[in-house]
Amino acid sequence: MKHTLLIKAVLCAAILLTSTGANASNKDFKKLAKIDGVEHVHIGKFLLNLAAKNGGSVDLGENMSFVGKSGDILKKIDTIDIYTSEEKKTIEQLSQHVRSILDGNGWEPLINATDEDGEKVKIYQNQKGKYTTVIIFTEEDGEASLIVIDGKLDMAQMMEQMSKED
Repeated sequence: MKHTLLIKAVLCAAILLTSTGANASNKDFKKLAKIDGVEHVHIGKFLLNLAAKNGGSVDLGENMSFVGKSGDILKKIDTIDIYTSEEKKTIEQLSQHVRSILDGNGWEPLINATDEDGEKVKIYQNQKGKYTTVIIFTEEDGEASLIVIDGKLDMAQMMEQMSKED
């Protein structure tokens, strides 16, 4: 997937603006894995803790990485789910499902951006108690990607870590 500077800037801004705490139900997102043409990767708490303990990292593409040695950030993330597609019909279905999930249901839009190449980025959060769910949805010609991050997130720490990766 072609990543632009816009995605990195938008992602950094969203993390900076997002407050700590919250958890939205991931049940609606689980349905996305059943769409033909959608690839799904689930990273659970055990692997995230193992990476944190061993100073490893979890890479979510060129523009986002969580590194265990940067503190306890990985320990604060409960799960990461990544949904991707490269099929036009499936991208349309994925986009429609994501929009229907995000309409209402306590989702707060943080960023909706489109760059000069037509790449779209949507970043939303949902908070409940001490838990946060943050989603990052990108769409461009021939590809779509959705990242769902759940946990007791410290956005300032996430922002600091991402700035060290640059």
